[in-house]
Formats: sequence, C-alpha cells, structure tokens
Amino acid sequence: MEGVLDHYTDPSEIIRDGKLISVPSLSELEPIDFADFGELEAFHTSGGTSTLTQSFPYLETLEYKTIRYPGHAEKMKLLVDLNLTRNHYEVVVDGVKVSPRKVLLKVLDPIVDLKDKEDAVLLRAKVKGQNKQVDTVFTYEMVTYKDKQTGVTAMARATANTISIAAQMIGNGTITKIGVHPPEKIVPGEAYIHQMAKRGVIIKEKISMENHTTAS
Repeated sequence: MEGVLDHYTDPSEIIRDGKLISVPSLSELEPIDFADFGELEAFHTSGGTSTLTQSFPYLETLEYKTIRYPGHAEKMKLLVDLNLTRNHYEVVVDGVKVSPRKVLLKVLDPIVDLKDKEDAVLLRAKVKGQNKQVDTVFTYEMVTYKDKQTGVTAMARATANTISIAAQMIGNGTITKIGVHPPEKIVPGEAYIHQMAKRGVIIKEKISMENHTTAS
C-alpha cells in the first residue's frame, strides 16, 4: 500500500502532443470494459510510464492509466485532498507528532488483506500509428488470476514471471547487451509473450488495419 499511495499522490508523467508534461494522478477518469468484469474505470497514476518517456521521447502520445472498480478514484482522491496520503507530513495531536499517512496505512492493512479471496491483474496496451503507411492499431490484452493451487497472487504471476523470464534470457544468450538497459529496449516482445504463455499467463494480440482485423 505504500507504493499505491505514492502512485495516487505524486504527479503522473506523460507525453501529449509530442511534449513531456505532468498531470495530476487520479485525473482524467475514463470508463473501460473487460470481459467478465463489466465496466471499470481508468485514471492517471504516477510511475506508470517509468522509463518509456526517455526511451521513446519522439512519440506523439504516451500515457499510462491504472484500472480499478468504478468509484475507486473518487474515494482515493478525497484521501489525497485531505493530505492523508502525503509523505513526510505530520500533525500534532495532544502534543504528539502523528503521520496521517502511517495511520491510514494501519487502518487499511486488515481491509486490503486478500486472505483467501481471488485477485486479478488486467492489462491492455494499445499502440497506434502507421505500419507500412497503413493506419494500424496493435492491442495487447492480459487477464491473470491468482493461482489457487499454489496461492501465488495474480500480481506476483504477472511481475515475478517477467523478472524470471528476463533473467533466463540473459542467461541463455537471448539478451546479449551488457550493462543497465530499460526492458522495452532489450527484451524481445514475441519471445517474452511466448514464455509468459508457457507459465499460464496469456497475452493476446489483436491487429486492426483499416477494416481488417487479426488476432492471436
């Protein structure tokens, strides 16, 4: 939850109209639909674009939004506006310095504990542009659930598998560059998607070209 509060409190860095700008997190709410989940909401959160703005500074548009159930952003924005998520901030209560953020985190601890509940990670990436002078949209979609047999959460399946695959690609020579590089620059996408599928995490690709669509 520490990281979640940071993502909701700090400004979000995006590229819009070819310019690098910052926008408030939890802003520019938009509806988004996923099969089996119905209508959800998406909004800006900090840190999402990560190194992408440096790797692809020439893009016209580059934005990242977090997906949550409807009404989530409005509730969290109230906490942000009340300074309850603010870092390095204290108030004095009965002569004692208190961090509202630390109190909030303690209050949320039992509420956000999954216990035996199932969790899910939803991802949709859209890449729009011209491919061989044809307006094309590449859409990548992933829906991953908690592994009921092992108890591994959906987020762990999406993230830990990614780290493991990258490490193995370095070990087996698929990735040959030496030094520190952002993943979008050195991890081969097709091979990564194939390796994730072997681990039960399916990333579907859909390509739309004018009136023609293909999916895999």
